Amino acid sequence: MSQQIRVLQCIQCKMYQVDIVKKASKWECKICRQKQEMLREFFRGSGPECRAKVQQLNLDRGMQEEQLEENLFLTAQQQLEQKENSPQKQEITLAKKTTNKWANYVDENTDKSTAQPSKIKVEKHEDISLDFHTSKNKVPRSQKRPAENIPAVNKKSCSKWNDYI
Repeated sequence: MSQQIRVLQCIQCKMYQVDIVKKASKWECKICRQKQEMLREFFRGSGPECRAKVQQLNLDRGMQEEQLEENLFLTAQQQLEQKENSPQKQEITLAKKTTNKWANYVDENTDKSTAQPSKIKVEKHEDISLDFHTSKNKVPRSQKRPAENIPAVNKKSCSKWNDYI
């Protein structure tokens, strides 16, 4: 005799799933781990039958949710179009289109072809040095650490892996 399996729906995530028939009426959702009592059994049968039924039920539920979201989107879009088509909104949008955002920043008297770039005034501060060729460190070269004369290729490494390379 094969084992009986039933199809149940989770009350939290609304997903259909299979569960083995047992004496206890409590079961745990495999997706959201919600422990719950069995409220309704949608189908009972063998493993392959129940899996096929679960796939079909979840597909139908997903399509219904998708259709509902699409309908909500369409109604919101229609409401937005109705608001945009009202006469007051049209006047406001025309007024907004005629004003230029950059008008506040550009002189209206100057012509675009004759406009010349303005000269930037640079303030000189005595405490900030702009001489980039001098070093901050005033240590003479003789006291600095000399570079090694041996090229990096001839250096012998102390790694244990050198024998295998």
